[in-house]
Amino acid sequence: MANAMEKKGVRDWSDRLNPVFIKEMRQYFHNRGILAVMGVLLLVQLLMLVVMQLQVAGSRNEYFGSGAVMFGMVATGMALAAFLVSAVGSVLRFTAERRDRELDFSRITTLSPNRIIWGKLLGALVMTIFIYALCLPFIVIAYFLRGIAMSEMLLVALAILPPVLIASQAGILIGCAGRRWLIGVYFGGMFLLGLFFLGFFGFLAASHAVSGTSSFGGMVLFWCTFCLFPFGLFYALSVAALSSRYANRMLPVRLFLVAALLLTPLFGLAVAWLSDGRIDPLPAALCAFGVGGAMIAGICATLAAFERLDPGRRVRRSWPRNRVGKFVWFLFSSGAWGGIALSWLVVLATGVVAALLFTIVPDGGRTGIAVLCWGAVACYFLFYAQLAVWASAHWKILPGWCFWIFGVILFVFVPLLFCGLLAMVTEMEVEILLVTTPFCLALVKPGSELVMAVFGPFFALASLALAASSYRKGENKP
Repeated sequence: MANAMEKKGVRDWSDRLNPVFIKEMRQYFHNRGILAVMGVLLLVQLLMLVVMQLQVAGSRNEYFGSGAVMFGMVATGMALAAFLVSAVGSVLRFTAERRDRELDFSRITTLSPNRIIWGKLLGALVMTIFIYALCLPFIVIAYFLRGIAMSEMLLVALAILPPVLIASQAGILIGCAGRRWLIGVYFGGMFLLGLFFLGFFGFLAASHAVSGTSSFGGMVLFWCTFCLFPFGLFYALSVAALSSRYANRMLPVRLFLVAALLLTPLFGLAVAWLSDGRIDPLPAALCAFGVGGAMIAGICATLAAFERLDPGRRVRRSWPRNRVGKFVWFLFSSGAWGGIALSWLVVLATGVVAALLFTIVPDGGRTGIAVLCWGAVACYFLFYAQLAVWASAHWKILPGWCFWIFGVILFVFVPLLFCGLLAMVTEMEVEILLVTTPFCLALVKPGSELVMAVFGPFFALASLALAASSYRKGENKP
């Protein structure tokens, strides 16, 4: 009887684990390619250690044999191996699963999309930690070679982890579509996103080196906080992509965007804290809210252009009966019009913050103009999204994302190409020809930022006119 109860307890404990996580770990360690990557990683580190010892013995260059150089090479190999195992492995395996109905967990089980995504992400995290463990002996050897402190090693290892998790979560998001051609898009996007993150981290490191006052730990903490936004956005989009088409799948995405908007003042306060008193906390918090709100408004509007117009009867039946609750639920429900309305509210909040910077903050004129320029960029993206929604409402032959791509090509890439060719053959000023693109705000002359920032609200008014013209009875009302 006791043995039966003991077996039952062990079985119940194991059942608490995520079944997707168990499946992922088994597939990881049964994949010969992943095992080959780990073997090559260990072999390269051993050869690197032998070569360094031979070079140090043959030459008297102490810097080449220092622990900082060895740790840099180990950290580079560790990041590359973690990307190949966790990120590339996730996108390839999940794409293959989604293409096969007998392996797709969203079709053969009753697990929620959130639990499926969480299990896959947890598997990628465990494999990343396992790769860290494979490199740990060589990191210890680098520490004993001197030239770098253990605290700096730990902070660098911590700084590598968020980009790897972002790449893994992006791979899971691409895998949700189950399209092989998107794998190439994933590698291209990871290259561009990797350059952006590398440049941003280099900017933080250069700022730390120039100032000489901010702590390296604070910079790494700031870096990890910054990486939380793309990671959370990719996670919410993965849950939405895996959910049923008739469910309220945009709810987690818009909840995350609003939560991120409310937390942006803390990001500004962190910047003020890292500046060691050179930046006032109140303007930093307001500026972070304005800039973050502009980015979130643009993202929300762009995602709305990829949504269907009608949220569906199942979603509408869950709306409250009172007007206030119905409107709030309308903002967070699936459907293009809810995303457009939420973007409008965020843009208006950004304008209020810019006005506060002009009035209550001393010497807040330059910061207020910067926030207005970011708000103008959000208005451009709001116009492109509203144009796509308006076109899909009038011509139902194509989905909204096709009209969005066509609008961006027409209003952004064609003027850029034309102005580039014109600038090569003439000496004309081409800033005014880029009025339909947000790039005109980056080419303005000093002192004329406020005039150029007015172009964004003009496009916002144009999008409002499009929304009014496409407002139909019973179709877009909350």
